[in-house]
Amino acid sequence: NTLALIAQHPWLGVGFGEFNFAWSLTPFPHRPTAFFDHTHNLPLQFAVELGLPLATLVLALLLYALWRAFDASRHADKTTTPMLRAAFMMVLMMAVHSELEYPLWYAYFLLPTAFAFGFCLGTGSAHATDQAPARKGRRVLLVASMLVMAGGAAALYDYEKVVVIFSPPDDAPPLAQRIADGQRSWFFAHHADYAAATTAEHPSTVMPSFADATHYLLDTRLMMAWARAYEEAGDTERARHLAQRIKEFRNEESTAFFEPCLEAPTGGTPLPFQCLAPTRTMDYRDFR
Repeated sequence: NTLALIAQHPWLGVGFGEFNFAWSLTPFPHRPTAFFDHTHNLPLQFAVELGLPLATLVLALLLYALWRAFDASRHADKTTTPMLRAAFMMVLMMAVHSELEYPLWYAYFLLPTAFAFGFCLGTGSAHATDQAPARKGRRVLLVASMLVMAGGAAALYDYEKVVVIFSPPDDAPPLAQRIADGQRSWFFAHHADYAAATTAEHPSTVMPSFADATHYLLDTRLMMAWARAYEEAGDTERARHLAQRIKEFRNEESTAFFEPCLEAPTGGTPLPFQCLAPTRTMDYRDFR
């Protein structure tokens, strides 16, 4: 499926961070039944999202940096050689791991890898010295460290606004209020938008929520709500396109959604929208 998307969009790709969105909304009759937000291969991820020219440039720069790190680990002095080689092996291990998974999308892999990579490149720099950084440099590092810690604390506080939506305490306010509070989150409002979109009695009334939530992870529940929203809004073609994509995933959660299609129509009653294919061809760009 990834190679097919690359072939369809070789020059500019589907857009950074848009693999799940583009893949889920592109017809693939024999697709896997699970929902994926990553190709499980870093070069393919770059190629499908950035396009082949930019992906080639990014990969070339990464390979050059990896060679620089390797070269630094070979030519370091005896005091730093063990640390440099250990750091390089950490980076190399993550590079290999990234061919089969997506570890760098997790902070607990990304941050140590970035530190080890920077250690290799910085120590191997021709400008590196054994002198302690100047007082001004230490102050800059101290301020930067404090800002990072403050940012982490702010992110944790912000995350609590959406956690309460899905794991409410006994004294939690009503769901509608929790969702509204979560939608004011700085970093995690898309989780609240997901809740708004999938719990609304009439999904068409919360169309703005789909604009954000669908670009993070499209799953069966969200796609069914999105299809109903389009049908309620009178956009039957988009609703049918979404229904056809849902059917491809063969997910048990959609069984009730397609049950009306198993019943024989009576008295000239038209089939529900999810039982019919769209009359025109669409792709993910029609849903942006």
